[in-house]
Amino acid sequence: MEIVFFTYTVIVMMMCAVAGTVAAATYVISRHREYLLACALFVFYLFDLSLIFQAEYLYNGGAIYLTDYYAIDSPMVKTFFALGVLESIWLLVCHFLDKKNPVLLIGPAVAFVVFSFLITWLMPEGPFRQWLFYSQREAYMLWCIGYSVACYFRTKDPVRKAFMKRQFPLILVSLLLILCIIVENTVLIFLWNPIGDSAKPLLVLFFSERNISENVLIMVYAIVAIKVCFDCLMFRGQAGPSVSSANDSHLELVLPSFCTQHHLTPREREILVLIVQGKDYQNIASALQLAPGTVKSHTHNILKKTECTNRTELLQKFWSR
Repeated sequence: MEIVFFTYTVIVMMMCAVAGTVAAATYVISRHREYLLACALFVFYLFDLSLIFQAEYLYNGGAIYLTDYYAIDSPMVKTFFALGVLESIWLLVCHFLDKKNPVLLIGPAVAFVVFSFLITWLMPEGPFRQWLFYSQREAYMLWCIGYSVACYFRTKDPVRKAFMKRQFPLILVSLLLILCIIVENTVLIFLWNPIGDSAKPLLVLFFSERNISENVLIMVYAIVAIKVCFDCLMFRGQAGPSVSSANDSHLELVLPSFCTQHHLTPREREILVLIVQGKDYQNIASALQLAPGTVKSHTHNILKKTECTNRTELLQKFWSR
């Protein structure tokens, strides 16, 4: 059984390492902050897993007592790494929602640290203390989801609303897995009696500090991040950097897959970028040093390939993917 735990942990850690590395490489090329935040998310979670891995190694073969099962080893260190993961996610949410208020950016992190300190130092050791300490993470994630959904219903900008709607599948998966994490924590902390497994100390230790649903959630994020990063890197390699879009991260996320799906040429891609940014034919022609007639011809080809009848329909199709 130990080899299963070892292999499982290595796989999750490798996924974090790969996703973090790819996100860092994409940041170096694109200089878009969201990739750096994604890299931080996976690096912090990798170190968080390393703590658990270390504990399993040190305790392997030793006796595990009930007090060990409900203990919170190195709570401040765990709080630090958990905060790194959660704050990276929250800053990503704020980045895509274009929220820049400093209080909003750091407020949830401060609350998380304060509650972690209060739980650790003021509550007696036991199952409820352990449950509260780890369930704070899910509360933080639910806050991120709830705030995102609230912003979706409040926004009046159809373009922003369409972009946010594209994230709903990931939000729903996140919500489902967060609920699974809460259920798993509740069952293992309050309902499972680890004393009966005293002959298998590693099994007891494994379930005392790890949540399978949480690992699955991070691996889902890793898969999504790797796909987005590879799309960005491959498209930049094929067509070069987008025109005048260095600061438009929303556009950068949608553009590669849209152009690949509809087989747009590099020139058509350049024109599409400026169309999405609201430029008219004359401004596009000036920016690309082309004749207005040439721009209209390329725009006609874009509309034909995307099966759109006009620019308005093209914009709706672009942002609703």
